[in-house]
Amino acid sequence: MKKNIQRFGEVDVTKVKQKGNVQEIIAKLSRGLMLPIAMLPIAGLFLGIGSTIVNTAGDRHWQEILGSVMRVPGGAIFAALPCLFAVAIAISFTKDSGTAGLSAVVGWLIFNSIQSVFVITNSHVDDAGKTIIDSYDYLFYHFEPSMFESIFTSNFGIASLQTSVFGGIVVGGTVAVLYNKFKNIQLPSIIGFFSGIRFIPIISFVVMLALGILFSVVWPAIGMGIFYFGYYLGSAPYGLNSFVFGLVERALVPFGLHHAFYAPLWYTPAGGQFIITSEAFNGTTDLGVTWENLLNTKYSDVDWTKISTTGDQNLWMFVNNYLCNTFTIPSGPHEGETFTVTLSNFHEYLHTTDVMGNPGQYMQGKYPFMMFGLPAAAAAMILVVPKCSENRKQAIAIIGSSALTSFLTGITEPLEFTFLFLAPWLFWCIHAPLAGICFWLMNLLGAHIGMTFSGGMLDYAIYGILPDAIGHQSVSYWPVIIGVTIIPIYYLLFRTLILKFDIKTPGRDSAVRLFTKADYKAAKGATPTDHQPTTSEIVKTQNDKTIASHRGKYEELADKVIVAYGGAENIKNVDACITKLRIQVVDQSKVNKEELMKLGARGVIKPSPQSVYAVFGNEADIIKNKINEVLFPEKN
Repeated sequence: MKKNIQRFGEVDVTKVKQKGNVQEIIAKLSRGLMLPIAMLPIAGLFLGIGSTIVNTAGDRHWQEILGSVMRVPGGAIFAALPCLFAVAIAISFTKDSGTAGLSAVVGWLIFNSIQSVFVITNSHVDDAGKTIIDSYDYLFYHFEPSMFESIFTSNFGIASLQTSVFGGIVVGGTVAVLYNKFKNIQLPSIIGFFSGIRFIPIISFVVMLALGILFSVVWPAIGMGIFYFGYYLGSAPYGLNSFVFGLVERALVPFGLHHAFYAPLWYTPAGGQFIITSEAFNGTTDLGVTWENLLNTKYSDVDWTKISTTGDQNLWMFVNNYLCNTFTIPSGPHEGETFTVTLSNFHEYLHTTDVMGNPGQYMQGKYPFMMFGLPAAAAAMILVVPKCSENRKQAIAIIGSSALTSFLTGITEPLEFTFLFLAPWLFWCIHAPLAGICFWLMNLLGAHIGMTFSGGMLDYAIYGILPDAIGHQSVSYWPVIIGVTIIPIYYLLFRTLILKFDIKTPGRDSAVRLFTKADYKAAKGATPTDHQPTTSEIVKTQNDKTIASHRGKYEELADKVIVAYGGAENIKNVDACITKLRIQVVDQSKVNKEELMKLGARGVIKPSPQSVYAVFGNEADIIKNKINEVLFPEKN
């Protein structure tokens, strides 16, 4: 049967409505993500600064406590981020329902706890009575300890799959669907107590059991594939492996699978290894001295026959801590002479040992784009907001703090998740490849900078500048040179693409037209049409849902806004973002744009056939709450 499509001229009304629905979904998603994202800058600063204080504490117990006071609360926010996203998404798509938020927490706990049921640990007790873990079984999967630790994590103390924010969004979205479908359900009288919204946590409990089992079957296979890809990446030609690592590691961040990818390269032989074999230990250096005598001149208490390290992070730490020293030749024809092993030349001096890997090749690439690239992208997002707009201040506050967090601590989630959900292709097609290029250049140009927490200024100072200052030759100037080079690249690309594709970054809405002083005067002098009476004319006959009384400033303003939107019967849903009042209406033609302008709106937007947004600035959220108190008291 041929589908009946209403048309107006050449415009397909069905397609317009579909487009409007998509825009509504994106708007709700953006609003839902804003709250947890807004918490990340302060949490990131506390986590980054606290981690730095702890890592440099040494034997100073007071410093370790001080650092922990900052690090632990910040870390708690990031550890709970998937759950926070689940709650935010559930609330955003259910008209700010607290029941949906509670159900999302329940869903997240069930989703993760069911996954922990299938973990079986295989272990044995050694001669010293110590329990040694051999492997793990999970349903029909078998994991070595290193792989298991990269695919599984602890969520609120529950050992479950590393689904990260992706899992949180799936849980939150599922709960929102359940809430909207069953919120008005009527059960038989004998169990009638559980009708309506009290049924939502119950159905969420059941559905999350099934969803958790589904992820248990599918997700480990994805994680194993990523793990092995990372493991065998180490055999790629010099330089290319770092590019692929940076590209894939960034691309996997939204799914939480980057842990499975970088773990084998940071902690297994795939990322490099240093092993002193018995032959190498007894062999001689270029200066005719055995490694045994040489190393014992500084580390007489270390049994070098038992020393080995694998993985890029472990390799860098080991070389920096033990081998980056000036050694004195204890005997032989060069007795008394000295030579220095550094991060840059340790391959040359240690040719008699089993050495593979370039220390820092899978870590240091983060510094250029976290300290310089992403802040440049943030600057672009700020400067595309018109200078004369009040939203510029909002953009500076939100995006600027995130840029500072990225620079100082390497916490990039506030920025990355912002454009990830507004324009995912910006993340995967622009940002991820640029990250790969940063890794490639750092490796190719011979830098050797370590990392523990993330790629911000704090780690850079400790693991780049400081080692260079004491002669370890980490070549710490390359992140600055590469970073300064990519600043214009990030800025121009992001600015151009945001403007070209009308991406609604914070503080900017592609549909907003800036109104001039002349526009405002014209609006004040506009003559209302017959079907759009003034506020004072309508308020006398408005239904009892609109309370036109002398209450407070915002109560009166809310009443007038309701009238300007065509009355209570014309309003379906009321929402708000940072600066815009987002209202869905029955009939868009009943909305009096001129009256909204008189009431203080800086602009009026019609993003879809049944949506009208009014830009009220910082007052938007307050007006939303007051309107909801009048029209939808059951929500308050």
